[in-house]
Amino acid sequence: MSDATPAVAQTPGRRLVEGVLLGLAAALTWAIYNIGVDIGRADGFSSADLGILRYAGAGALLLPVLLLRHGRISAGMTLPRLLLLSVAIGPPFAFLINTGYGIAPLAHAVVISPGMTMIIANLLPVVFDGARLPRHRKVGIAVLIAGLIAIALDQPPSKDPAISTLVGDLCFVGSGTLWGLFTYLVGRWRIPAIEAIGTISVLTTLVCLPVYLIAATPASATAAQWAEQLFYQGVLGGSIAIVVYAASIARLGPGLAGLFPAIVPPLAVLIAIPYAGIWPNAVQLLGVGIAAFGLILSLDGFAALVRRLRYGRGRWTAPL
Repeated sequence: MSDATPAVAQTPGRRLVEGVLLGLAAALTWAIYNIGVDIGRADGFSSADLGILRYAGAGALLLPVLLLRHGRISAGMTLPRLLLLSVAIGPPFAFLINTGYGIAPLAHAVVISPGMTMIIANLLPVVFDGARLPRHRKVGIAVLIAGLIAIALDQPPSKDPAISTLVGDLCFVGSGTLWGLFTYLVGRWRIPAIEAIGTISVLTTLVCLPVYLIAATPASATAAQWAEQLFYQGVLGGSIAIVVYAASIARLGPGLAGLFPAIVPPLAVLIAIPYAGIWPNAVQLLGVGIAAFGLILSLDGFAALVRRLRYGRGRWTAPL
């Protein structure tokens, strides 16, 4: 799905509905992708294995679309912007999130990384553009931070006995921060999603694939497991989720669209139970629940509903 539909051709209501549906689709895709990464690490795939599958798979999938454009790149895709976006969603992001999965549990990943995305995507417009956060979004972010703290207090045994779980949590803080930066930049620059993701994936593959083939030792996995991870990394995480999410940003703006990654925790935790047999503990469930509640409080639609209910009862005379 492309995000190239001109905003002027759509009513605000239609843009809102489309943006919310796209945001929900991105969150669901990310939830499955996160579970896939956890499965991949358990199957012995390294950060380098998963990273090259992500960008090579996405590049192969989106290259035909770029070729149909006859090599044309929009004026918004300048070299400095391309480099900055490549940092935000390129190898640094892949290294941090894949490394974190090799250390910390799934429940930490799906709360900390999306939570940081929401926080950064909402704070950057305040810092650089002079935007003002609505009161309900401030409250929602504060509640979300409380959920992150609850998750951080839960420190189960690390997947790597030589490294503390906290190191994995810090990796997720870094990956979520980079995603928040990507959310802000795409919303500010209004760059076509498929063009941006395709270009970054192809260039990253051209640079990193020779290094991987020379310096890395591929995982001793079956062909089926490699194909499975190619789907999770290249198709879901590297292509569909990002393109759909960028389309949501185009319709909702970076602040509101930046809330949807926070839906990933409850989705991933619930899907992981039947999908991968991963059961969260009580503390993890508490953190996920608090984070999800923070998201609900942050949504503009929730605040509008509260206003309508209170206005209708005649008990509220000031906007939230």
